[in-house]
Amino acid sequence: MKNVLLRSTPEEEGIDSGLLIDFLNEMEKEGAEIHGIMAVVNQKVIFEAYNAPYRADIPHILHSYTKTFTNTAAALAYTNGLLRLEDKVLSYFPQYADGANEYLKELKLLDLITMRSGQIRGIGGNEWRPLASSWIDAYFQVPWVEMPGKRYLYSSGNSYILSAVVQKVTGKTCHEYLAENLMPEIGIGAFTWQTSPEGICSGGNGISLCVEDMTRMGMLYLNHGMWNGKQLLSPEWVDMALGYKCMVTMSEGDPEYNFHWEHFGDIWAATGMFGQGSIIIPKLNMVIGMTAADSCYRATKGGLIQKTIVDPALKQREQKEGIGNEILKNKGLRMTLEGKYRSYSNEKRGEYGKYEYQVSDETDGIKRIVLEFMEGQINFSMEDQRGYHTVACGLDRWIGSSTSMTGAYLHHQYELDEMKVSACAFWETENQLLMEWRFPEMAFCDHVRIVFDGHDEIRMKRWVNMNSEALERPEVIGKITR
Repeated sequence: MKNVLLRSTPEEEGIDSGLLIDFLNEMEKEGAEIHGIMAVVNQKVIFEAYNAPYRADIPHILHSYTKTFTNTAAALAYTNGLLRLEDKVLSYFPQYADGANEYLKELKLLDLITMRSGQIRGIGGNEWRPLASSWIDAYFQVPWVEMPGKRYLYSSGNSYILSAVVQKVTGKTCHEYLAENLMPEIGIGAFTWQTSPEGICSGGNGISLCVEDMTRMGMLYLNHGMWNGKQLLSPEWVDMALGYKCMVTMSEGDPEYNFHWEHFGDIWAATGMFGQGSIIIPKLNMVIGMTAADSCYRATKGGLIQKTIVDPALKQREQKEGIGNEILKNKGLRMTLEGKYRSYSNEKRGEYGKYEYQVSDETDGIKRIVLEFMEGQINFSMEDQRGYHTVACGLDRWIGSSTSMTGAYLHHQYELDEMKVSACAFWETENQLLMEWRFPEMAFCDHVRIVFDGHDEIRMKRWVNMNSEALERPEVIGKITR
């Protein structure tokens, strides 16, 4: 049975509620979307909130935060004496020893974890997710050009090879190994983790978790690998992971990068693209778990947690005797990203019914667009090389459903066969319809505009809030079928 985290208020744990309010306000002011947040002080939850349609029970894709779990699987294997950081990588992959140069021969597990492999370039998850062949082969095809351990170069490929090593020494994927030996101890239940064509956990990315799960992982590291009095991870490993030992500097002026824990001022953060993360603040005995859509990492790298929470808390700003806590609770209860839209006119455009448009789209392979107008709802459907996909949109209101809608090209190459979506549509003008699609399992929010050119033709434009690649797709034209 999952061990329940105790609840308290900020003031009872020595934190002014106003500081958390300031942080939420500053994030909003700077355009950084918080999807879910949990703050823990002294092992007790002092605040938890979710911006609708995101919820406590909906796992969120966490991108490179996954590396924290891969490294923790390696930590568990290390603690159990199954691997050493000094082990040469080629000892696990002898098939690549022939022709290996002097640099590859010296590559150690520690170099993988600290992102100092000596390869010529880094490898991103968006490069490999579409790859159907061996990811291990792809990794060893990237040349080694300098001695490992000398220079920081971020690469998800390193984490994939570490994941493969853990699988070799344990006989289980990182997912299975953690799920059987660590997650039940700290109260993390079932979770998903994408695997490669070789059946190996993707290592650098691909995990989906709830905010509380991320918070619990942060608590494990804040407590030096101990949970409820039981030492689960080697304290030596945690010291290295947080940079108390074996500190790595990315480059001059950058934060320290340790075992996927970056150090900024008084905080340590394990993060994933677009602002996912576990943040630990030892001086406050505090952990913050957060999912977000924030490509600038304003909470951590941008210094907002340090400025709005840590600095004033350490200066012991005057507390508000619980008054601020009520304001904070109410603010959390009102959080939503489902904006209120109202069409330019209360009159519906045209007649209810279904309209089909043929499309010739060489870029994304769209063949057909279908629009179905009903009372209070518009269904948008699209046929492409993956099949037929529908998003149900409330007219001037939000409705939730699920969809298989194609979107890897806008979503950092993530594409689920079925995913939750919350969608709204409204008329911007008499002939211009705008839809907003929020995917509560991801950081992404799509907008789709349909312009009606008379009765026979539409133009469609689709764009996204953030992405590692293009932020928009080429406009497509559809002609009505008779």
